[in-house]
Amino acid sequence: MMMTNFVKSYSYCLGFCIFFFVGIQISQSENENDSYRIPKATEEELWEMYRNAIIDAETVEPNEIYKNLTAIVDHNDQIEWNRIRGNRFVKVMTVTSWAGYDDLKGKQIKMEKIVSPKGIYNPSRDLWVTVTPEVKNFFREHPIPSDQVAIRLQQLLGLPPKYYDRCVEFWVHPKDLFRPSHDPEITDHEAELDFPELSGFVSISQSYKDWFSSQITASYHPDGFPWTRLGYTYDWGNPDNPVGLSEYVIRAGAVVEVISVTPIEDYCLSGAAVSNFSLH
Repeated sequence: MMMTNFVKSYSYCLGFCIFFFVGIQISQSENENDSYRIPKATEEELWEMYRNAIIDAETVEPNEIYKNLTAIVDHNDQIEWNRIRGNRFVKVMTVTSWAGYDDLKGKQIKMEKIVSPKGIYNPSRDLWVTVTPEVKNFFREHPIPSDQVAIRLQQLLGLPPKYYDRCVEFWVHPKDLFRPSHDPEITDHEAELDFPELSGFVSISQSYKDWFSSQITASYHPDGFPWTRLGYTYDWGNPDNPVGLSEYVIRAGAVVEVISVTPIEDYCLSGAAVSNFSLH
């Protein structure tokens, strides 16, 4: 009887240990699959990936329309708001290598030629941004090693594999934002393939059409940008499904407030778990 009980107990313990060990292995495998794996690539290979993205982005197809763009509306509590001088402002962020923003934290600036003790910066007349906290959410949901964060962020935002080291946050009034797509309104969830027909609700100015054409000219060449024209960034780190984050443009001449300037790794990983395994 004692021997029978011993065999039963041993079998139970052995089965439990096997189950526990296998469970750990499955869990680890699932966690690894959940993370973005960035193939080890030379600088030349990264540029080839980026330029292939530009070529792909130039042709827009109906099945590339994304129907869950972030709408900037008062009742959207998934984005960050602040009331300034009686008006609601939304928090946005951009990526840069310019050090001049360091001296402008807490200050209001006009989006044109910006002068700071560290130099003069012309933000190309318009500044392309995403709303917060979408970048942080991405890295929280897809943990990667800290030394891969900078290039992964560049891929996610459709930026070239150049040197970027800062994330800058601003408060901006929604009226000073537009979606860089054929229909620039920011209150809906998808963009169109063509300019909307003239109606009593949407009217596209000739100046906007001219701006749009100039962006096309500036984007689709080897040193350009993979501009989707569909309201989202082209994630060239995930070419099978390159839908990145919802993107917007701060119009030239808008007055914004600089909130923070943070190193890329610190910004992206704030509140995020950091992966302990290599992505190579």
